[in-house]
Amino acid sequence: MINQIRVEWFKLQRNNTFWVLIVTSAGLSALLHYLVIIEWWQVHNTPFNQVGLSELNALSTFTVPLYFNLIVSTLAGFFISNEFSQSNVIKNQILSGSKRSQIYLSKYLLFTLGSIVVTIVIPLITAIIEVILLGHGDILTTSSMLYLGRALGLFLLHFLGYTSIILLLAIMMEESGKTIIFSIIFTIVMFAIEKLPKPPFMEMMYENTIFYQFSEVFKFSITNGEILKSILIALVTIIIITMCGIVVFNKKEIK
Repeated sequence: MINQIRVEWFKLQRNNTFWVLIVTSAGLSALLHYLVIIEWWQVHNTPFNQVGLSELNALSTFTVPLYFNLIVSTLAGFFISNEFSQSNVIKNQILSGSKRSQIYLSKYLLFTLGSIVVTIVIPLITAIIEVILLGHGDILTTSSMLYLGRALGLFLLHFLGYTSIILLLAIMMEESGKTIIFSIIFTIVMFAIEKLPKPPFMEMMYENTIFYQFSEVFKFSITNGEILKSILIALVTIIIITMCGIVVFNKKEIK
């Protein structure tokens, strides 16, 4: 398993798409936060306003599935799916005697790590540095940092569930273009379910998904019971989808 993780880490470091996404994410985060700080772009009614972190309002862009799906699906397409369509990497890994479950888990871990760096870490670090450099470092109080820690910690858990879904799609699609298109369609469908009227039972089902929790975890006030529920939803999603992914990968014919 350790060797498989090293292999995936080696490939991630040399994946051009990964580095392009890092540069793009950093540049976009810097631009959006600069526009927010100089008040050229005003974002209202965000959770960050309620805790005195209005200068970080641009972070809300990076927490919306419709946006971060573009990053995650692109990385999945060119880091995972391409190994099926353009090379014999997957076949060689299997022929080397490695267990398919270990191969799948190592890909999940490194794909998720790459997605976290591009989608969460880079925008956050860029935002904090820019806020400090532009003279607004006083907003980073103990209470505001505790809020960020709690909200982003829960968001990260649900993000792990999301990457497990996209990885499963990438394994099934086998092509970068199909992976990106189907993941976008899937995310749009979930967005539509959130916004459109629905029967009570569907409403209840949706409220117990990671997609509903992506916004809920940023609420200013959240009870211990809600935190526990959020954690359970994330863990159940990660476990179930990962197990499904392993089963699909084990039964997949590798040409």
